[in-house]
Amino acid sequence: MNNTLKRLLDLQNLDKEIIEIQREKDNVIEELREEQIRYQQAADDQFSKKENKNQMEVDKKKLELDIEDAELKIKHLEGNQKLVKKNDAYQALSKEIKAAQEAKIKAEEALANHIKQTEENSVDLEKGKTQVDEIKKDLLKKADEAKVQLLEIQGKSKRYKLIRKDIVKEINDKYISSYNNLYEKRAPKIIVQANNSMCGGCHISLPAQIIADIMSLNDGDALVTCENCGRILYIESNEALAE
Repeated sequence: MNNTLKRLLDLQNLDKEIIEIQREKDNVIEELREEQIRYQQAADDQFSKKENKNQMEVDKKKLELDIEDAELKIKHLEGNQKLVKKNDAYQALSKEIKAAQEAKIKAEEALANHIKQTEENSVDLEKGKTQVDEIKKDLLKKADEAKVQLLEIQGKSKRYKLIRKDIVKEINDKYISSYNNLYEKRAPKIIVQANNSMCGGCHISLPAQIIADIMSLNDGDALVTCENCGRILYIESNEALAE
């Protein structure tokens, strides 16, 4: 195999590693983002529960005031009823007293249900607080782990990019230009084997002349490309070089 092809294969294999490193980085960031979303959702839900608790306290006071108002009204009406002498006035006050008593009973029932609901909500609020604290703990742990992972990935990426620069220096600029153009379109498979007279990239059948050109390729010769997909072709018994 010609030396240019060998170095281009080294470059391609390294670029595959760089792609994988970027994928690892993206996965770490995405997992952390999902954990942050999970925490934010739990925190928002807990905030809503607190807001609901505050509103329920306001509603409770209103119901208590309604009961007090009903009691005062009943007392006032009963006082007036003792003073009236006409039967129709007495009956009218009786109806008002009954309505006030019903309103009081209704408010007392609502208050009883409200207190029960408040107690249930308080239990749920406490559970929610515990859950938020646990999720926050998980998030902080995940953030610490992600920080270590990202530092490792950053170090590995930096090393690979330095190695890449060294490889690029050993390859003629025109081949690097061709490689980079193909990389934009065909990454990560830019240089592929002509297996069984077929392009290892697009899998079309290759003419016998193309195979002959690949087999006779020497240093300094123009690289052979697939007429269909434009990938650089080679034939090598040691396929591991292309993996």
